[in-house]
Amino acid sequence: MKQLKIYFTSDLHGYVYPTDYTDTTEKPMGLLNILSHYQKDGNTLIIDAGDTIQGSPFMTFLSTENLEKHPVATVMNQGGYDYITLGNHEFNYGYDYLKSYLTNLNAKCLCANIIDKTGILPIASSDIKVMENGLKVGVIGFTTDFIPIWEKAYNLTNFDVLDTFSSIQKIHDELKPKVDVLIGIYHGGFEYDLETHEQLSTSSENIAYKICKELQFDLLLTGHQHVPLQDRDLFGTHIIQTPHNASKYAQVNITVADDQKLSIHSSLNAVSINPEPHLYQELMPLETRVQQWLDSPVGYLNVELQPAERIDMAVNGSLLANFINQIQLEVAESDLACTSFANAIKGFDTSVTVRDIVSTYVYPNTLVVLEVTGTVLKQALEVCASYIHNENGELSVSRRFLQPKVAHYNYDFFSNVFYTFDLTKPVGERVTSMIVNDKKVQPEDTFSLVMNNYRSSGVGGYEFFRDCPVIKEIQIEMTEIIINYFKKHQYITVDDRQFIKVIK
Repeated sequence: MKQLKIYFTSDLHGYVYPTDYTDTTEKPMGLLNILSHYQKDGNTLIIDAGDTIQGSPFMTFLSTENLEKHPVATVMNQGGYDYITLGNHEFNYGYDYLKSYLTNLNAKCLCANIIDKTGILPIASSDIKVMENGLKVGVIGFTTDFIPIWEKAYNLTNFDVLDTFSSIQKIHDELKPKVDVLIGIYHGGFEYDLETHEQLSTSSENIAYKICKELQFDLLLTGHQHVPLQDRDLFGTHIIQTPHNASKYAQVNITVADDQKLSIHSSLNAVSINPEPHLYQELMPLETRVQQWLDSPVGYLNVELQPAERIDMAVNGSLLANFINQIQLEVAESDLACTSFANAIKGFDTSVTVRDIVSTYVYPNTLVVLEVTGTVLKQALEVCASYIHNENGELSVSRRFLQPKVAHYNYDFFSNVFYTFDLTKPVGERVTSMIVNDKKVQPEDTFSLVMNNYRSSGVGGYEFFRDCPVIKEIQIEMTEIIINYFKKHQYITVDDRQFIKVIK
């Protein structure tokens, strides 16, 4: 009998210190806290499944630095990581930023469907590791092939992103008979409901269900969806997934009997506040600079802009969304604007700091202006209307925005168009009025519409945007655009118009 222990993280999103940066208090989260829980020996592997170097204000700050060695590489080296794969957000800040991470990492980067055309980055497809007890462990890494749909093209100049399933099938078949344990590290999640086995998505963004059904991994470590999942088996494959932002880590214990039968158990473990002391001190000068940057004031609003409950904002509109659209309209000089919120947002007091901005607009989005017709505008608003579930006048968030992953960011708030949702009508027929400049919108009317680059890619049910002419692209990240807007205006009156009306 031989045993293998695995520590697993995913979707850390750059949360290294024990803080979420909404304030300066320490919290039970962060990679430095997680490292204190690791007890590694010769029969232990430590693995990460990507989305590691983007997402926190710490990473936003680092993205503006000329890094030779990424601090996260230093932290993961100290933690003893053996393998990582790449998440979709690894590409957000460009090639050099990713290079500063990968070329300084002791862990092997395995990502079978990412090809670095320069040949510089140390990216392999798979590896076989012989543990101290003689166990042969095969490991294959791979990521979602939706990356080119989301990512800015210039950030992928040096990369080819291949189809996920076909990239791993042959490698899987070659490794399976050579090893005692076969592990997949997948930055992707499940396209079916794991309880009912109902199909939730037909895209290739998440195909873990297909992988478990058609291949024979002993253990599939998953990510991307941020859905806590532990101690489950699917078609003979043990599956696990961690929540995001370094709030928990996973431990997997595998026993291989003398007859080669495997017993696998896994758990998601809470994090205590006990950061690894050496790195805590070593990186503190950088963390101090980040905290000082976050607390620097940028401007003032005439009203607080705090988020409400999701369904309330969807039905009644949001002044916070109006403000973001207000900025987008000025910088893009467009007719209309739309924006969405991340799943977790902070909001603004009347006095606004950098911390408020990076905690409220958390994605590294740029802006795209599309030419849309009245027909396309109605299609977009119908997607938004489908966000609201109406059960005899009781309104809630539709299931399709909650499964297979929570996706509040696929509900858009529009400005400069006044629109009505009649929730008594079927989904797809709910938009009953659209008015721009006091005129009813006709199907053939055309408008310039500014949105983030993620939305312009057509994901989230907005596929029709892909066929719209691009008027312009504004290649500045939204956090910088918002900061610059405050620098220009400093004292700001927020657009308080209510653009949406709901009938239920």
